[in-house]
Amino acid sequence: MASGAMPSNPFVAAGMIEDPRLFVGRQDELNAIASRIKGDQPTSINIVGEKHIGKSSLLYYFVRTWEQRVLQNTNRYVVVYLPLRGVDCQTETGFYDAVAEGLLNHVPGWQQRSLQNPWKSKPLNRQAFSDAVKEWKQQGKLPVLCLDDFESLLKYPDKFDNGFYP
Repeated sequence: MASGAMPSNPFVAAGMIEDPRLFVGRQDELNAIASRIKGDQPTSINIVGEKHIGKSSLLYYFVRTWEQRVLQNTNRYVVVYLPLRGVDCQTETGFYDAVAEGLLNHVPGWQQRSLQNPWKSKPLNRQAFSDAVKEWKQQGKLPVLCLDDFESLLKYPDKFDNGFYP
C-alpha cells in the first residue's frame, strides 16, 4: 500500500484511529459532546463502555474536529486530548501537571503569556488547579479536557481520594 493510500478494508484499525479519513459515523455522539460544551452552562460528559468499542477514537476525532461542531466563539475554548495511561498520573499533582501541560501546549503563542501564569503555582495541587481554572474563566477561556483512560486513576485510590472525584 502506498504511503497515504486508504486501506482496501476499513476494518483494519487496531487501537485508536488517528487518521480522520478512517473515522466514520458517530455523528450523533460527536454532536452531543459539542452541545455540552457550547451550552449556556457547559457540563461534563462521560463516555463509558466496553473495551475496544472506539471510545478513544471518538475522543481523539472530536478533538481534531470540534470547531466544525461548535462553530461560534471557538477562541473561547482550549480543547485537549490527554491519554492518562501514557502520562505521569499516579498522583493528583501529577495529574494536574499533565493537564496544565496539555492545555498550555494548545494555547496560541500570542495568548500564552497571560494564560500561563495561573498554572505556574508549585505544587499544582487541587486548590491551585481550581484557582487556575477560575482565572482562565475570568480571561474568557474554557478548558475542555478529553481525558482518555480516566479509569487508570482508579489504580491509585490512596492518591486520588473522594474529594478528587466531584
